[in-house]
Amino acid sequence: MFNFDLNHIEKALNNARIAKVGFAQDFNQARSKSVHAPLLYVLPLDEDYQPTNSITGQDEYAVTELFAVMIVIPCHSANRKTDQQIETLRERVKTALAGLTFAPYEPIKLHRGRMVELNVQTNNLIYQCQFSVSGHITINTKEPT
Repeated sequence: MFNFDLNHIEKALNNARIAKVGFAQDFNQARSKSVHAPLLYVLPLDEDYQPTNSITGQDEYAVTELFAVMIVIPCHSANRKTDQQIETLRERVKTALAGLTFAPYEPIKLHRGRMVELNVQTNNLIYQCQFSVSGHITINTKEPT
């Protein structure tokens, strides 16, 4: 219905020059491709819309959306080098996104992060940085025609 525009996030990551930003329709597509260099994917996770009391006659909603930046690196086995690489990429992603604002939303907040998998078929290590963005959205009601 409102959908925070994740193109803003992809653009911010591209501008930060952390790693190439790839495209995937969902997590399964992102995890199925073998990578040869670090790659980032931006994916929606969840959304919550709660109507608020409006005195203007318009429909108002408190909106919270969660999205993930998937950090995918080539890796044959977890080791100190891959731990260091994930830590560096994770911090750069957080620095690039936390606090950014896109009207009418409030600043982006770090939600949580977690190691997702070490995929032996693709030799990829995947870490997920989750972010949340909230805002109050007003919808003008339409008169019947």
